[in-house]
Amino acid sequence: MLAFCIPLSFVVRSLAYDRAIDTAELEARTLAAELGTANDAAAVVKLARQANSAAANTASVYLATGHTASGLSRVAAPLPPEVRAGRTATTIAAGGSRLVWEPVRGHSAARAVVVRVSPGQLTRGVTWTWVLLFGGGALLVVIAVALADRLGASIVRSLLALVTVTNRLRDGDLGSRGVPSGPYEVAEVGQAVNELADRINALLASARLAAADLGHRLRTPLTALRLDVEAMGDAADKRRLQHDLGTLEEAVSRLIQETRQAPPGAAARADLAEAVRDRMAFWSVLARSQGRSFDVQAPSRRVEVGLGRDELDAAIDALLSNVFTHTPEGTSFSVQLRRTARGAQSWSLVVEDQGTAGSTQPAQPGPERHGTGLGLDIVRRTAARAGGNAAVRRTPGGGFRVEVQVPDNAAPTAAPTPGPGDEPSETEGEHGDQAKI
Repeated sequence: MLAFCIPLSFVVRSLAYDRAIDTAELEARTLAAELGTANDAAAVVKLARQANSAAANTASVYLATGHTASGLSRVAAPLPPEVRAGRTATTIAAGGSRLVWEPVRGHSAARAVVVRVSPGQLTRGVTWTWVLLFGGGALLVVIAVALADRLGASIVRSLLALVTVTNRLRDGDLGSRGVPSGPYEVAEVGQAVNELADRINALLASARLAAADLGHRLRTPLTALRLDVEAMGDAADKRRLQHDLGTLEEAVSRLIQETRQAPPGAAARADLAEAVRDRMAFWSVLARSQGRSFDVQAPSRRVEVGLGRDELDAAIDALLSNVFTHTPEGTSFSVQLRRTARGAQSWSLVVEDQGTAGSTQPAQPGPERHGTGLGLDIVRRTAARAGGNAAVRRTPGGGFRVEVQVPDNAAPTAAPTPGPGDEPSETEGEHGDQAKI
């Protein structure tokens, strides 16, 4: 708008100047034509006064004697050479005025007519025109900005609504849907997001049904195994196997129930330290039977994390099963639950075995010769659900070390000071009485 208004303002000023000069030239030319027949000074003065009474500018007359006619305003300027040569001329006077000269032709007592144009006449109407020009330009800019804002807002509102829906879907609200609106392209994206959410729901429902069907299929071999146990003669072994079968059937039933239901919205909480102690009490029987020495260190206080007890048990069992499956009998191992760092608001569960470099324990989940790698994958996904992570690496002795970090769900806003039971003391080491099993 400035690129349009600024040049136009110069054009307006130039037009006003040309208009004032043209008007003065017309007055001078008219008076000079009337003076062409005036033979004495008195007639010249009379005609000049009549012309000045009806003109916008004041005219003076130079007589043939070289003086200004008496009774008229004097012009302290000599005749320009152009006028002496019989041509019209325009000169600059003091104060910024312009003098328009017109020679008088014929047998007259007058030699030339000069009309003074004041600075105000040269710029008459320019200021008001500039105000209208720039004011109109500013108004057009405001209107254009307002229209652009309304147009942009119609697009942005649709995009913000789409972002809100996608954020809800990302946070697990799979029932969230948006109403496609806005420009055609934005509405198409909104419709695609709705269809994607429907597709995700359909896939999840199909996965839940497939998992539940798998659980039902497991019941057949379990039933056959129970019949075999019932036929056993040793009462002690029979009771032990019946107890293990009952635990397995409960796990299968729980799997069927959980997979048929949508994921719960509220986050579960459980005591990680208690889960470590309980599961180690279970696995210690097998460890002793295989001649494995082990060390368990866990705080005696409650360690609350954002996972259910079933999830914690499954993850710990996966870690310990990995040790028993991929290391030879007699290989020692350790289980430690401690603060990730002093003052940190997270806990680290470290399972480390003393295997050799030639052990077959997998460092990454995936198909292996001795396993499917699903155990470590379960551990990683469980840690991720709690907002943590899991890392697998080799120890200097050739064994494997799995560290699972999870946030402390009961951590206060200020950085906690480690107290008794938060971290194993240096004096406890491998043989601490607190958590040694």
